Amino acid sequence: MKRKSKRKMSNINDICTVLKKYNSFALFTHVNADGDAIGSVLALGSSLILKGKKVLFNVPEPVPLKFDFLKGYDLINKNLDTLNQMEVGILLDAAGTNRIEDLEKNLELFNITINIDHHISNGHFATYNLVDGNAPSTTVLILRILEKCGFPINEDIANDLFTGLLTDTGSFHYANTNKFAFDSASKMLDYGAKPDFVSDMIFERETVGHLKMLGIALSRLIIENGIVYSFITLKDFEETGAVGEDTERIIDVLRRTGETKIALLFKETRKSEVRVSLRGKKGINVSEIAEHFGGGGHRAAAGCTIKSTVEKSIKRLIEYIKENYENGK
Repeated sequence: MKRKSKRKMSNINDICTVLKKYNSFALFTHVNADGDAIGSVLALGSSLILKGKKVLFNVPEPVPLKFDFLKGYDLINKNLDTLNQMEVGILLDAAGTNRIEDLEKNLELFNITINIDHHISNGHFATYNLVDGNAPSTTVLILRILEKCGFPINEDIANDLFTGLLTDTGSFHYANTNKFAFDSASKMLDYGAKPDFVSDMIFERETVGHLKMLGIALSRLIIENGIVYSFITLKDFEETGAVGEDTERIIDVLRRTGETKIALLFKETRKSEVRVSLRGKKGINVSEIAEHFGGGGHRAAAGCTIKSTVEKSIKRLIEYIKENYENGK
């Protein structure tokens, strides 16, 4: 089916009108789904289900196991063969269509699409676009939508929402931890969110694979005038038995050194393909760096994928940073 014309921006009332009018929805989020992606999908989808709507949850594999404590996790990627029967496609926490597998093909299934996101680099690619770069997480926007629409928010949904906020603010110490973040967190607690439970489930269940990969990354750590970086190869995965999810949050350890201004972790995902995670401190906008290499994200946290070897990828990015950011200063 042919999609309707795109709009540049929409307000929450527009979104509520669509959510109330239609009865079936397919929810999508980006590859390498994080807490904000999973939390947004489950929170919105669960509330829609409570309103009697039919919902499909489409999350690119592999779905992170660390979020299996959230109610509705077992519904992810079920019955996707009925995707073409859904009326509305909703894209959550994705700055662009390139971050969602087969999105262009899947979008053609829907007359109506909704894009809800907080990335400043968002391309406003849907029929309705609710994008707020000042929001600390996409789940904060979902909270606003559910409240405005008068849709249910129970304890399970509150935990979904808090998961996104907790992870995207780095446990409330990243630069995006603004008043909006604390006001939203307070509301989530009022709805029943359990911060101690969510934190324990996310941060206190590390795998042996994660610890081995962290050790490897730290052993290769290089620090050059405020630029801190390391790398992980396919061979490392083979030798340790670790999986992609085991490398999550390693970049957040690399950024902790006092002299860090820009931190990078180069992760070989397949032959001649390297996923780069970037973190910025002291006012450095790493989303600009990621965008230069075809990626995107936030000022303090971004990522991109380079079609090259680990060695060449490191050379390209480090040289670019030194040339354009005065050695990270």
